[in-house]
Amino acid sequence: QQYKYTSAEVINNSVNRQKNYFTLNKGKRQGLAVDMAVTYDNKVAGIIVSCSDNYSVAISILNLDFRVSARIKPSGYFGSLNWDGHNPRYAVLNEIPQHINVSIGDTVETTGYSAIFPEGTLIGVISDVKSSGSDFYNIKVELFTDLRKLRYVTVIGNIRKSEQQQIEKQFQ
Repeated sequence: QQYKYTSAEVINNSVNRQKNYFTLNKGKRQGLAVDMAVTYDNKVAGIIVSCSDNYSVAISILNLDFRVSARIKPSGYFGSLNWDGHNPRYAVLNEIPQHINVSIGDTVETTGYSAIFPEGTLIGVISDVKSSGSDFYNIKVELFTDLRKLRYVTVIGNIRKSEQQQIEKQFQ
């Protein structure tokens, strides 16, 4: 088994700032740690950035500093997904080249490359695709998780994360 799962309750949450966070009712004593993934019904919600004995704070997907490696499920092409600070229902998928076929309604999920989120954790669906002046599309993704309704979440810890990071460090 590569991942351990812990349920938690959101006891504080912000969604109307540029840098949003939420607080969980569990911490180090309950097995949580920094850099664990937080999901809602197998959908991306955030990543733990701080832990005390009994509480944790997670950076929300609705935070300008949040980034996740994401891929378009039908094609397998991946890029970086982040929130642009505007509508809490949408994020932006970057670095997808314009020579590939991208369709409205395509599912976007995590790649698993970060060692934080398991591969295939759902993020959203493509709601708009525009050609830009560069080699990449401007892709708008409608998020599956409505952070304004976040209450009970699952925290996911990658048991093998440190081993993966240690071996990858040799080549950075």
